[in-house]
Amino acid sequence: MAVVNFSKRFKELVRGLSDTELGYILGVSADAARKMRTGDIKSLKLEAALRLAKELKVSPWYLAGESEPAIPLSAGPPEGARDRKRRRDGSRELERAQLETAESALLLHDEVVELRARVRRLEAAVEELQSHATASSSP
Repeated sequence: MAVVNFSKRFKELVRGLSDTELGYILGVSADAARKMRTGDIKSLKLEAALRLAKELKVSPWYLAGESEPAIPLSAGPPEGARDRKRRRDGSRELERAQLETAESALLLHDEVVELRARVRRLEAAVEELQSHATASSSP
């Protein structure tokens, strides 16, 4: 399955939202939301991306253009917790772990996109060098 890039997935997901609605979800102005929608602003803070994923009921991985992780995160505090404090602490740890995991996934996605761009530039440079070498060796 081909990986969809974030920009394409973002545009697909926010298609039905007005700039004002999108801005409200992301915590930015309607103008900034419009610029994000058109690609004039290409970055999105992690917290805004997570709010958008939650509001649209999609996972952060889906929003990032990736498939779901192979091992899903657990959905609640550990079994057998004796009191509310332990459950609350466990819930906070789980939320922190989920946030860190989502942040890592988004950062890795950005790195993959950058590496793919570098590979394309290198391939183009190699093709250009090969064409110059071919042209130079021709009588």
